[in-house]
Amino acid sequence: MRVAAIDFGLKRIGLAISDSLRKIALPLKVVAGGKKAIQNIREALPLKEIDLILVGLPLEMSGKKGAMASLAEAFAKEVEEALQIRVQLIDERLSSKGAEVRLKEISLNRKERSEKIDMVAATLLLQTYLDYH
Repeated sequence: MRVAAIDFGLKRIGLAISDSLRKIALPLKVVAGGKKAIQNIREALPLKEIDLILVGLPLEMSGKKGAMASLAEAFAKEVEEALQIRVQLIDERLSSKGAEVRLKEISLNRKERSEKIDMVAATLLLQTYLDYH
């Protein structure tokens, strides 16, 4: 079974998925957030192949939960209930910054980076999890 990762955002949601051996994180796509977020995720992920979904928890640098962390927690519960797949929250404090640095390294302009950053952040989040486990 595979692991999926979600970089939660109000407007855009980045998705990544592992290979079947759970060794490599692969970028999947960016879907729209908002009211149809769960539906968009359901359509994008191969749910029958996934037994765990990671949702990034955007803690403040101090480790405290801010407003976005509370929204991410609520979203994670929604995802778990709607998709009937176990969801685990994972600290993502530096994933978006790391994604931005990597995208700058491959010479994408600002618009191209903003279109891909959420997907790359989800991929980094997932790869960190896979490397640890």
